[in-house]
Amino acid sequence: MKMINKQLLNSKLALYSYSQKDIAKILKKSITTINQKVVGNIRFLPEEIKTIKEMLNLTDSEVVEIFLS
Repeated sequence: MKMINKQLLNSKLALYSYSQKDIAKILKKSITTINQKVVGNIRFLPEEIKTIKEMLNLTDSEVVEIFLS
């Protein structure tokens, strides 16, 4: 399982004053599930990545760097 670039994700969350708890609410997932996704134990689904991209106003290259590197 690929690791998420947690540092970049957290910096983008901080930029918009969001937390992983906010991602959990928007994706209608538990905070535990989101934590598992961030550490790479569970994959983010494409539609979840799309939602996070819109939420954090990420560029395509940032999406690749956070979720696909």
